Amino acid sequence: MTDLDPTTIELWVLRAAWLVLPFTTGRLLSDALDDTEQPFRSSVSIGLWIVWGVMLVALMVPRTETLTALRIVGPAVAVAALWAAFSGDSTSTVIALGWTTAVVVAFGALRATVGDVFVDGSSYGDESRFLLRTPGTLLMGPLAVLWAVVVAGAVAGPLLLLAEWWILGGLLLVLGWPLTWFGSQAIHRLSTRWLVFVPAGLVVHDKTALREPQLFRMEDIAAFGPAPVDADVEDLTLNAPGLVLRIALTAESKIIKNTRDDEIELTDVTGMLVTPNRPGAVLEEATRRGVAIG
Repeated sequence: MTDLDPTTIELWVLRAAWLVLPFTTGRLLSDALDDTEQPFRSSVSIGLWIVWGVMLVALMVPRTETLTALRIVGPAVAVAALWAAFSGDSTSTVIALGWTTAVVVAFGALRATVGDVFVDGSSYGDESRFLLRTPGTLLMGPLAVLWAVVVAGAVAGPLLLLAEWWILGGLLLVLGWPLTWFGSQAIHRLSTRWLVFVPAGLVVHDKTALREPQLFRMEDIAAFGPAPVDADVEDLTLNAPGLVLRIALTAESKIIKNTRDDEIELTDVTGMLVTPNRPGAVLEEATRRGVAIG
């Protein structure tokens, strides 16, 4: 019997949780909306079914774009379930099932293994893509605030209009949807930060740190592995937490760093530091492709 890949199991657990969501978390939300007007309740229900259907398709078609949608919607499901648990008259069983399913969805959406499956779904030919960890400064609060703005901007206006708060609802719709668009684009940028193994070597694709993707040919990589504490090479981790890997080069190479003043800055480097979401999987793939480990 062939062993199941843990990554495949995690992805299918997430898909299964999303599939049953209308019957668990959906029931919880329905109970919380029982006291609202029928037109409002029906409209919200239709909207939720549309979101559920779109995201079901997204889960079956792993891509970088659908990963961004999943990581916005997934945690929002948990927040909605938490609100419903305290706002409705649901039984303890309904609350437990609804909340548990929502947590599985939110947790699964943020899993590193799931993220790698989605970004690798956009790869070309003999590529293997691995997500880089989110910069540490964003994890300290700005990312959560940005996510809240994206979600609130998307739903606040329509909900207020359905409740017949015409002026405030219209104002929030006009202001909120552009904020949602620009905010989601900023979040999507995090879904496009990768290490990419290609037949020719290793690519660092990170427009947060680099102006252009940087290819290091196989013969130019002296060693690739956990970084020594005193590694004197270019740091592209952006203070991301986790195991730092060093790409040590056989000779100096030039990279174009991203700068705030938008000037082109050529930097000579003998190596770089990066922090992938799954360093173990990255090193395993590097070994499989014949990259020098060390």
